[in-house]
Amino acid sequence: MTVLPFPFDVSLFMFFIYGFIGWVVEVIYYGITEGKFINRGFLNGPLCPVYGIGFYCVIWFFRPFADSFPMLFFGSAIVCTTVELIAGVLLYAIFRLRWWDYSDYKFNLKGFICLRFAIYWGIACSLGMFMLHPAVMKLADLIPLYALWGFLTLFSVLTIIDIIVTVSAIIGFNKKVRFLASVSGGLRKYSDKIGSQIYGTVDTIKTKTAPAVSLTQNDYSEFREVFTTHRREEHELQKKNLAMERELLAKYMSEGKAGIANTSKAAINKVKLMLPEIRLASRLRLGRGDENAESIMILQQQYNDIMVEAGMLGADSDEELFEDEMMKGD
Repeated sequence: MTVLPFPFDVSLFMFFIYGFIGWVVEVIYYGITEGKFINRGFLNGPLCPVYGIGFYCVIWFFRPFADSFPMLFFGSAIVCTTVELIAGVLLYAIFRLRWWDYSDYKFNLKGFICLRFAIYWGIACSLGMFMLHPAVMKLADLIPLYALWGFLTLFSVLTIIDIIVTVSAIIGFNKKVRFLASVSGGLRKYSDKIGSQIYGTVDTIKTKTAPAVSLTQNDYSEFREVFTTHRREEHELQKKNLAMERELLAKYMSEGKAGIANTSKAAINKVKLMLPEIRLASRLRLGRGDENAESIMILQQQYNDIMVEAGMLGADSDEELFEDEMMKGD
């Protein structure tokens, strides 16, 4: 019974595939940023073990959360950054050498890890879980078992030789392992050849796309400048229009108040002109069978209409309010 999430042969196959893809990614990244081919990694061969171990651990621990991108992203960033930290500290403790140094990046820990590459890990592993891992598993199923074991045996032997030669060269014992050094040297030449071809492709793409990228950047800068200018002009115009609207509203309110006052005054004057008739009509109490009832009701209605126009209705006693206004007028 194995504790690994996959059979041993499949797990080892995944380690080599992901380690090689990681090495290719390193060559491409530094080819773009440094402008030259750099054979990255601890070994001479085209393999970055940190990538193979890191991504395998992500698959191991976070495969059940593959449908949750936030969980997968943050989990990948934490796991791979932890693997990178352990590898960096061990290599420095044993050999007093650094194969990577993030000291120039913000939010780094002793140059071994940094926030920027933790984010890179999270993005790369999240995408790899969806696109790369299913393809690798299908490839492992398609390879016959004997061919798979032959592939794993060959690359395991070459990797062990590469590790021995690399360590011997670092500590000064390379002369005692000449045969292994020749094998490792062959791996180095093969690795450099592949890396040079990859960098040549990257450089060609970069050279051909440079004018378009430059033009796009210039167009974007021009767009940002025009956009900013237009937003500023719109803001200033909005403030100007708002001030004009407030000024017109204040003028309208002032004229409206004056108009209301004039209308009320005119209504009161109209009431004064009809004072005798209206006062009489307001005081009449109609009895049954009164012949002038209809005329008197019309006069009373006119009284009510005039009072509404004058804004005097709604008081407790319309007649008293009317008489008070008349007395003020007299």
